[in-house]
Amino acid sequence: MTQTQKRCWNCRQQKIACDKTRPHCNNCVKKGRQCLGYGLKLSWPRKGDERRSASLHKKHFIIPVRAKEAVFVHATSEDVKGSQDNALSRYEACERWCVRQPDVNMAKLDPFLSTNSWSPVARILSSSNRNDELYGLLVRMAFQDDSLPSLASRYAISALSYQHLAMEKAAVMHQMAAIRALQAAIETAKAAECMQMMAASMLLNIYETMNFDTSDLNWAIFFCGTKRLANMITKQHDTYFGDEAMIIDWIFYHDAMYKFSIRHWRKRNQDQVHLAGQKKVLSKAVFSPERQTIVPILGCSLELLDLLCQVVDHVYEPGHPSRLSESHLKTVRSLEIRLKYLEQRQAAVLPSDTMQATQETQIAELFRLAATIYLVRMAKGEPETSKCLASAMDQAFRILNEIEYCDRPWPLFIIGLESRTEEQRSRMMQVLESSVKRRPLGSMTLVKRMVPDAWTQQDLREAPMEPFALYDVIIGRNRVTPCFT
Repeated sequence: MTQTQKRCWNCRQQKIACDKTRPHCNNCVKKGRQCLGYGLKLSWPRKGDERRSASLHKKHFIIPVRAKEAVFVHATSEDVKGSQDNALSRYEACERWCVRQPDVNMAKLDPFLSTNSWSPVARILSSSNRNDELYGLLVRMAFQDDSLPSLASRYAISALSYQHLAMEKAAVMHQMAAIRALQAAIETAKAAECMQMMAASMLLNIYETMNFDTSDLNWAIFFCGTKRLANMITKQHDTYFGDEAMIIDWIFYHDAMYKFSIRHWRKRNQDQVHLAGQKKVLSKAVFSPERQTIVPILGCSLELLDLLCQVVDHVYEPGHPSRLSESHLKTVRSLEIRLKYLEQRQAAVLPSDTMQATQETQIAELFRLAATIYLVRMAKGEPETSKCLASAMDQAFRILNEIEYCDRPWPLFIIGLESRTEEQRSRMMQVLESSVKRRPLGSMTLVKRMVPDAWTQQDLREAPMEPFALYDVIIGRNRVTPCFT
């Protein structure tokens, strides 16, 4: 056990002494209550809050402080004390930077902040060939001014850069600075700065999904805050364009993928279930023709992602009283028809005869076929010998035989789990290998590991493995909820 410098939140609230023992103080252990830990508290504004004060909220989210025990060899007591003082000074510096405006430009401190598409952070944030659109917007927002929302985004981008370089101390330092800046921004920000705060919260969320040493709840905390901000500034039946639409679409994409992942996450808790069931924020109104346009940073259309969310909502476990009931089958058949006849078109600004447009159209079609396969197997309950499933798989592999890579992890995961023949599996591995070379960061490497793992599970059993069990086992083996983005 180690000791921290501050009292746990239970002892602070009761204004009593705390022995500061990590991970749980002895006061809480002896009294049989849950220790709230020593992490930072984040509070998010609720709709209608004018002052946005943290004191207005009874509930707070706690971010655990990550720390590793130091190992000293042939060291004196002065060496130990010096090491501890040096470690604490990093966080003191972060706090000072957020209290007053920075004296130097962060661009001089972090050489990896760049709007070029080869930036590793750009590849983490979006797998689109035009990923510089989203990353360029985030960098512009981060350097728009020296306000706290901009500063939060700036530190979060730096944290992702250092995380990619395996510079853990620098990454944690910038992550903590981003959290402090975001927390302070929530207290004082204006409505016009909500987009910047949403961007900063999303960046911190992505940082947590890629940090496998952290709690599986941390990303949900930041994403929940992002959605609260989004719900405050968007209206359900409005249509948004430009930068606002790009940020909202980016959030919706993560929301849809998390909804799928949490559905098959065996260790899910009520907070995660609640998050997955919240209202989705879309940039286009329900009947807008723009919903069928392929969005480059998503890989498919908004209509397809919205249909996928509805499919996930109607995937019931075997034994569920409503599964395959008349009303359930009616809804599933309706979704199947809508997926079958969905046409995803290119934006008018991009010539349809270019290689880039062809690739984007094929990936969008893979998304549609993967959603159909998932619906047929999981919602409709058809066996692996189903003619509908075979037809969708044949169409999917016709596309996979034409393309060299696919930057989207989710379609490859769904199609990969239904691959049965040696020819299909061989081609799937070739596409996965090429895709990982293009996008070595993020979820693609995880999918490349999970798909062969699923094949092993299937081949070791004499009878076909029940699809619910397969999904739960493969996704549930990860320590942190996979995001498939």
